[in-house]
Amino acid sequence: MDRTFSRPAIRYACLASVIALAAVAAPASAQDDPAAQAPADEATTGSMADSEIIVTARRRDERLIDAPVAITALGGAALDNYAVTEFNDIAQLVPTMVAGKAASGSSASIFLRGVGSTALSAGFDQSVSFVVDGMPMSRGREIGLSQYDVQRVEVLKGPQALFFGKNATAGLISVTTNNPRDVFEAGLKLGYGFEAKEKYGEGYISGPLAEGLRARLAFRISDSEGAFTNTAGETYIDPFGLERHRNSKNRGYGRTYSSRATIEWDATDNLTFQVKTGYTDQKDGGPTDIIERICGGGRTVPFAANGIPPSPNADCVINGRSDSSTIPVEVAELDYRYAGDGRMYSRLKSGFGILTATLTSDVFDVTSITSYYRFKQTDLNNVSGEAYPATFSQLADYRQTSEELRFQSKWDGPVNVLFGLFASSNKFIFNTDAYIFPLPAVAAGTTYVTFKRDNGFKGSSMSAFGEVTANLSDAIELAAGARYSYESRDSFQQSLAANPAFGAAFPGGLRLDDRYRESDVSPQVTLRYKPSRDLTFYAAYKEGFKSGGFNISQTLTPAATVAAGEFGAERARGGEVGARAILMGGALSLNATAYYYDYLDLQVQNFDPVTIGQVVANAGTLRVKGIEGDFNWRSGGFSLRGAAAYNNATYKDYVGQCYGGQTIAQGCNLLAPAPGAAFTSQDYDGLTPPKAPRFAGRLGASYEVELSGSGLRLEASGDMSYSSKYNFSDTLRPDAIQPSFTKFDASLRLKGPEDRWTLALIGRNLSNKYVVTGGSEIPFTGGTGTGTAGPGVLSDLSAFVDNPREFYIEASVKF
Repeated sequence: MDRTFSRPAIRYACLASVIALAAVAAPASAQDDPAAQAPADEATTGSMADSEIIVTARRRDERLIDAPVAITALGGAALDNYAVTEFNDIAQLVPTMVAGKAASGSSASIFLRGVGSTALSAGFDQSVSFVVDGMPMSRGREIGLSQYDVQRVEVLKGPQALFFGKNATAGLISVTTNNPRDVFEAGLKLGYGFEAKEKYGEGYISGPLAEGLRARLAFRISDSEGAFTNTAGETYIDPFGLERHRNSKNRGYGRTYSSRATIEWDATDNLTFQVKTGYTDQKDGGPTDIIERICGGGRTVPFAANGIPPSPNADCVINGRSDSSTIPVEVAELDYRYAGDGRMYSRLKSGFGILTATLTSDVFDVTSITSYYRFKQTDLNNVSGEAYPATFSQLADYRQTSEELRFQSKWDGPVNVLFGLFASSNKFIFNTDAYIFPLPAVAAGTTYVTFKRDNGFKGSSMSAFGEVTANLSDAIELAAGARYSYESRDSFQQSLAANPAFGAAFPGGLRLDDRYRESDVSPQVTLRYKPSRDLTFYAAYKEGFKSGGFNISQTLTPAATVAAGEFGAERARGGEVGARAILMGGALSLNATAYYYDYLDLQVQNFDPVTIGQVVANAGTLRVKGIEGDFNWRSGGFSLRGAAAYNNATYKDYVGQCYGGQTIAQGCNLLAPAPGAAFTSQDYDGLTPPKAPRFAGRLGASYEVELSGSGLRLEASGDMSYSSKYNFSDTLRPDAIQPSFTKFDASLRLKGPEDRWTLALIGRNLSNKYVVTGGSEIPFTGGTGTGTAGPGVLSDLSAFVDNPREFYIEASVKF
């Protein structure tokens, strides 16, 4: 039956949760207060034994060794060790994870085990989702949000439908921030990054306000000039005599103001309310501020886009140097929405509020999580450097309300249950203007803009989930459950009048509307065997679901159709087996997982550099299989750690888009739209998908020595991470290869008694590797001859490059 769930439904769900809590609270017996959260400096660290690591992968607190889930757990201290404050930095700590910023659509590219979503379409949710303090986030822009005062980060691998719902087919990144305690504590950290000339500070203050009432306030401020070189000229004259100027001295600059407040109230002995709220304001040079050019076909000089000569300041090498300039102010100020003064930029404002109510009783623990999340981002981007203005501006305005009500039984018998309800509603406005042909406005008062679009969607989700756990013996646990989901989304696109010279190709007044409805049941079965407290074996079968929808980034031409923008749901099914052990009296921990998953109707995106079309589709099947493991050994003040992963990902039964310039002889030989017309598709069967390194690993060590009887200590750490090569283009262009690379990180810390003060020297990416995390073809720089006998001309590529080498010095104090 077709139904639509709206915001009133969400409000009713929130009200129902409060009523349920009150109803259960009345007869509930008073419980001993659960153990207080560990202080920030006692949270999970990379050097602590697994017996001390607490995770919530199954929506309940349990030791890592007891959790039958493929997971990488990172404590706040492990993140602080290398000044990791963004999600894309976390990727280096997790083998086979490739993540980075991107320009259009979702502004992010996140892949885990070779499965993920690129950034092209704003209509896509991420296959690797985020949960921050219980609040779901799946739009991708969260990748740029600062993370600070963090207790732990859990990276869950593979489908996570049962406990976390939709849009987590490839995995999930769960962040838990520090909560207040019943003791006063405060801290302040100041730092400086030498390469980017980054100045930053963060701090927290926490403690009791009254009996049963606690609060915590944390903040982070940073200001960076950028670590990449801008080779653009001070002034560059375009073909019409208009001036363009260097966007900034360096590339990769930015500033951030962020804060978060938490209040906890023990209403009764067994009922606690927690409110978390936060706000972030970020401004930088935009996603394209970190792109560099790879020239197609082995060219050593950039392609002359639409016949306009390339800039002498541009090159074809990934080396930390690229040309970034403004667009003429005359263009920016003439009805070019969100273009400002013509400088490339991004401005992101993000805020959230989370109300968590927790009720404990002899029979059930009840948890309600009500959240509101909004971000608003405007940006202006240029993917082709200073010579040719392939620019576009965007407004992304997203609002989400969600409610989860969860019941966990505490029966004395061998059987227990977990069940609950989830509901959310969201609204997304995504408007874009593009200036991609440098033609003058044809008449006074008209715009230079090539095309304009208003896009967006309204959606809602409802789901019910449950799991039954049975202890078949003292050593064997069997758990089985499922989640039922119902998804609805109404999407639209509407073109607006732009430069009349392009009225035939991109006319105003076009409108497309799409209505998507779908339901799904995702089951999960897990068998766990624990022959002893510190030894675990498990096997699990899982399914996952990522809803379909409509491509609201589709280029609107007279040929555009609703059908061309539709894409179906993505589903995952398969299993994994794992083993965990704590040996040598807790000094050594070992974890290993083998997995095999099929991703059916994988959602894929491609860009056509000739038609400027963003194409979405569902691939046949993506099969991923592999093995991964990690270890941690500690002896006295010395610790050794490592992680490695082998991942074999291949497409099955998938015919998809050719890359621009791919000829018949090179495999573009399928699906001609008419007899004698050029072919459009190639056979991907047996090919490795993008951003899927076959092997990746990390090895590190730490040593701590006491320098004096007063507690003065010195800590040294070093880590090496390695990744084999991978293709970073959606259409698997043969020249879009990120070669294998090795990065080195190191830190040296001098700590005072009881860690009251710390001085640190931190080095990240000491080998100064420029790593490409994603890329796309640059418009009008080739891409011709596709699907013909040739000749085919490959277009140039814009490549998004990860952070180069950086040295930090930090000073911190705790009170």
